[in-house]
Amino acid sequence: MEIYFRALKIEDIPAIKDISKYIWEGDDYIPNVIEEWLQQKECMNYGAFKDEEKNNLIGFGRIKILSKDLVWLEGGRVKFLLQHQGIGKAMIKYALEYAKQIKAKTAQYSTWSKNFGSISLAKKFGFQKKEIMDILESDIKTLKLINKPSSEVENISAKEALKIYRIIPNGPGDELCVGWSYIPLKLEYLVNNNWHWIKNSRAILQIIEFKRTHFQEDPKNNEIWMIVYGEPTAVRELLQHIIQNELQTKDFEKIMVFCHPKITAIIKEIGFSYYDGDLSGVLLFEKHLG
Repeated sequence: MEIYFRALKIEDIPAIKDISKYIWEGDDYIPNVIEEWLQQKECMNYGAFKDEEKNNLIGFGRIKILSKDLVWLEGGRVKFLLQHQGIGKAMIKYALEYAKQIKAKTAQYSTWSKNFGSISLAKKFGFQKKEIMDILESDIKTLKLINKPSSEVENISAKEALKIYRIIPNGPGDELCVGWSYIPLKLEYLVNNNWHWIKNSRAILQIIEFKRTHFQEDPKNNEIWMIVYGEPTAVRELLQHIIQNELQTKDFEKIMVFCHPKITAIIKEIGFSYYDGDLSGVLLFEKHLG
């Protein structure tokens, strides 16, 4: 199949949403962010078309320019009835060629550990797995919380969080997990978001709540996400403390926790289980472009 590409426009939104309504059983986040995406600078929102006039949209994606050296690939979608026909490969190839044209040195993207099509594309194009964060979830009613106060718990700023991330046990490397995605571990990426950090002596927890203004995938309005790093016992203590506090002040039903694999076992003791029932995580892939 011959595939043609061009930058997306506001007029393409209906076709974009038509493709998205069949993704993740109609629960795709793209319709919530596409207007903001198309207005953002420092990115390339591209469409794949099967006609030379570039009117019949069959797929789309986004290349976010994080710095002069680094690009982030996200939002790749292919029309449901045309999947497994090489369109995804053509889109990745186009995105990497664009990245090379702007002289980026590295391309990254994240995906679910059970998205085997996305993982297959990573291998085909020479991406290497760099990080993984396990994903656990629980309904509020199933948690086994202990009413034990946590010592030295305090709210901290993005600047303070950055310092802790760099020294915390089981901490992030060069990239910080923010749910289903990653960002470079740099202050400029932390302060541009309305995020909330809490720490104790050996653990740090980031809270992400539902917000319509996010430019990326975020929790549903009945969920709260918690991203944790640190020493396992301290993580458990901090997580329990925060859940008890949030239960008193927030109206939500489900908690999702993203954590380093070395912390997973102790979090499961509280009553969390793997997302989708068994071993599950969010992978970070990276490719050096030369």
